[in-house]
Amino acid sequence: MKIMKKIRKKGKKIKRIGSHGIITVFLTLMMVPVVAISSVMVDVARLNLYSSQAVMAADTYGDAVLSEFDNLLKELYGLFSVTQNKEGLEAVNKLADTVGYSFNPVGDGKSLSGFMPYKDADVKISYEKVVGASLSNNNVLMTQISDFMKYRIVEQVMDENGILSSLGEFETVDDDMDAIKKRKEISDKSQKAMEDIQDYYDTLKAIAAYPDYLDGLERRFVAYSDKLEAVVKSEEYEKYTYYLEHQEEIEAALEMFDSEEEDTDTESSSSEDDPEDAEKVADMADLYDKYKDFDVDEYLDDLEIELLVYENPLTDPKGEPINFDNAGEAISALRVQTVMLDNTLKTLKEQVRELKEHLVDCSDDIRVGIEAEIKDLEDILKLSDQFQEVYDLIEPTNQDKLKNERNKSDFAYEVGELKDIREKILSGEIEAGTDRTWKSKVWGQWYDFRDDKGEFYQELQKFCEGGASGKGDKDAGDKKIDEAKDAQEKAEEELNKPEQTEARNIPDGIAAQLKSGGATGDVPGFSDYFSGGLSLKNLSAGGEHALDKFLVTSYDFGMFSSRVTGVKAPKKNSLETNMTEEKKDSKEDISLTGYEMSPDINYLYGAELEYLLGGYNNSVSNLNKSRNIICGVRETMNFAASYAITEINEAICAVADTAATAVAATGVGAAVAPLVRISVSGALRLAFASIETAADWMELKERDKVTFMKTEMEDLNGIDGIASLLHIDIPESSEDKFGLTYEDYMFVLLCIFTDSNTLTSRTANLITLNMNQAKHKGGEWSSLDFKMQDTVTAVKATCKVKADFVVLPDNFAEMFYSGTSTESQIERLENHYFGYSVIRGY
Repeated sequence: MKIMKKIRKKGKKIKRIGSHGIITVFLTLMMVPVVAISSVMVDVARLNLYSSQAVMAADTYGDAVLSEFDNLLKELYGLFSVTQNKEGLEAVNKLADTVGYSFNPVGDGKSLSGFMPYKDADVKISYEKVVGASLSNNNVLMTQISDFMKYRIVEQVMDENGILSSLGEFETVDDDMDAIKKRKEISDKSQKAMEDIQDYYDTLKAIAAYPDYLDGLERRFVAYSDKLEAVVKSEEYEKYTYYLEHQEEIEAALEMFDSEEEDTDTESSSSEDDPEDAEKVADMADLYDKYKDFDVDEYLDDLEIELLVYENPLTDPKGEPINFDNAGEAISALRVQTVMLDNTLKTLKEQVRELKEHLVDCSDDIRVGIEAEIKDLEDILKLSDQFQEVYDLIEPTNQDKLKNERNKSDFAYEVGELKDIREKILSGEIEAGTDRTWKSKVWGQWYDFRDDKGEFYQELQKFCEGGASGKGDKDAGDKKIDEAKDAQEKAEEELNKPEQTEARNIPDGIAAQLKSGGATGDVPGFSDYFSGGLSLKNLSAGGEHALDKFLVTSYDFGMFSSRVTGVKAPKKNSLETNMTEEKKDSKEDISLTGYEMSPDINYLYGAELEYLLGGYNNSVSNLNKSRNIICGVRETMNFAASYAITEINEAICAVADTAATAVAATGVGAAVAPLVRISVSGALRLAFASIETAADWMELKERDKVTFMKTEMEDLNGIDGIASLLHIDIPESSEDKFGLTYEDYMFVLLCIFTDSNTLTSRTANLITLNMNQAKHKGGEWSSLDFKMQDTVTAVKATCKVKADFVVLPDNFAEMFYSGTSTESQIERLENHYFGYSVIRGY
């Protein structure tokens, strides 16, 4: 037992001594690669760890850059962008070093400590502007404005008399406005149509007179032919022809008995001595008695004159309004007039159809008034197809023109025959008492359209000539139209004068640096906007962008000035108010950010909102355009009021009826009742609208409200002018009804007439001008220091880091990784900047 224990103990001791060396060698062999591998893993983990640090640094730097915003821009307009000041940009660059200290907390020289120092790391921190991320981008600007306005919009528009009420009011008159527009179109086209109808009728009336012309020539021809026959069978002509046959005997008898030296006794003795001589003397005495008072030359002269009285009208057959010479021209003219009239009536028919569709939904007053006015027009349109039918009957392939030519040649030939008969009669070649051998009648061939279209012609005649008779004034309609036009022109002359303003213009050099969206060309006159179809349909067409546009428009009205900025509306109905002193007072206009609008801040002070609408560099042009649009809208609504106000409508109708009756009573057939009634009514309504619009404009410029839709006499402002035009009494105006101010109209017009992109671009231009104005504190400047295209609203902050392997020993790396792919990976990790970017914006 003891021996075995000793043996085992000896064996164990020997084994233990041998194992200790083996383990040491094994550990040595194993630890070298483990150190190399683990060192790589630690360094890689360390490098991966600073990626999070780099992202955090980039994020911090992005926020730091945005923190240096333009304070003036924020204070004036509530907008954010990175400052454009040199000092601010230098501060932004210094912030990069500060943020970089997160990799080496003691890098700033202070006794700080931090986790995972990166003293050996090479750190680069920078930022760049995100493409498109500036306030020159309309979407970015609109977004910031919308953010600024979303908590203020309720205050701006939800007031009882706020802009939503105005827009809602416009929506209620959409159909009325459309009807007025269509009525204006018809007014122009119907006047043309009635002029064309009048021209057509005048030509047709002349053509209708052609058969009467032919009948008249036929009657004159018959009369001449009968006259020639009567001459041949007359005693004087028989006497004349006998004279020609026995001229010597008759002249001898006249000479014998007229001789004073003849011896009566000798004659008597001679007669008694010779019975034959006595008989001869007796015959000569008879000849003497028959021809002693007959003067052949005088007879021929008188006869020729008498016959020419019958012949001359046939030789040169004049006729009014139609004759042989112009009958063909009349038919050609009718062809041209038929084509023109057909085109006009087709257009007018379509316009009337469209108008009647609009009248269904418009207010009762306007519908009834317009329907009454177009009634005569509808009556004549019912006959529209027959104008062409009549022409087709008159001239199928120009047959009637050929008939006219044949009529003329045949008639000229037959008249020539009668001329020959006249010459023969005067020369005595035709035997007295014989029956005529020439034609006693001549017929002209012609188609009388009245045989088939007599009823239509009577309707047309009634339309164009009335049918009244008696005394009247054919110029009554023209006088009233001229009177109305004079009143209208006087009112428009005042409205069309260039606006007076001290507002600046935008110099060309500055304008070239602003965003596009400016207007060019002449400013349209206010009459060009009459019945322009002001409708919220244009606004709703914006779809999902309508709200953004509404917010931008509200923002503009809270930030910018207009022509009425600073104007304090005068108090009315107060005897204690001194109007002169009241107008000297001014109203403070405070922006949404709390500053008072003034020329020192607002570059286009007094014309900024007008610039948004007009877009011209010239402020007077912008003021003129805004005035013209507003007055065009007001004139349209006042035109509608001429139907809606019962007293005005009745007065206009009465004047028009009186003028039409006076013209129709003359029976002249020109500008008769239907045409006069429509023309006078239209002229009076337009004059009324112009006078009232001029008065409305004066109220609006005083910052006062004008009744939106006028339905009563008390709503009117142009009291004196309307009373003079219509000779009726106009009461004082009332302020009880819903009304809009100048800026209310401007808001609506911007929503409707200016698209979102243009509005936002012009808003950016105003902000640019005002920022430069404020920076210079109202002084003179000629170049832009602040530019929208240089604003930065989002940045891309980047942190790039490069660091060495610090855990892995170099000799280990060389021993184990030399010539391997791992070596190249280590070199890439040590030499490459790893960048991490973060985008941050306001």
